[in-house]
Amino acid sequence: MSAVLWAGFAATVLTACWYALVRTLGWTSYSPLAQLGCIALRQVRGAISETVGTVLFLVLGSTLVAAIYAALLGRMGEVSWASGAVLGVIHGVLFVAALPLVGTIDACVRDGLLPPPQRWGLGWGWPTPMVVAVGHALYGAVFGAVLAAF
Repeated sequence: MSAVLWAGFAATVLTACWYALVRTLGWTSYSPLAQLGCIALRQVRGAISETVGTVLFLVLGSTLVAAIYAALLGRMGEVSWASGAVLGVIHGVLFVAALPLVGTIDACVRDGLLPPPQRWGLGWGWPTPMVVAVGHALYGAVFGAVLAAF
């Protein structure tokens, strides 16, 4: 189990770095940290919201998401960076397809604290679908590589 936690932690940290990079470059306004912080505290701006979002992102990525990825990779047969990347792309595409639901279930979007994602997340910038798919592929690849190393 500790291998799954370490793999999830490494993958989550690198994925958070990816999202920070693409936001800095202006490719998307999507931030999973801001989303999670806003869901928890109902505010988008501020150090406490970003901190809570970061902690939630790290905890979920290192535990729940990691456990699901480990189970699915086990069923796929081979645990590797390539199988992890494939799983990540599938997860990313499904996530992007579900982004319009964020506007209906996320009170922060409904209240106007965060902009609505619109179809495929295009409300957060036209590169958003690719950014999210690559972010999930990165998570999967790193997760698979670290888990295979244990």
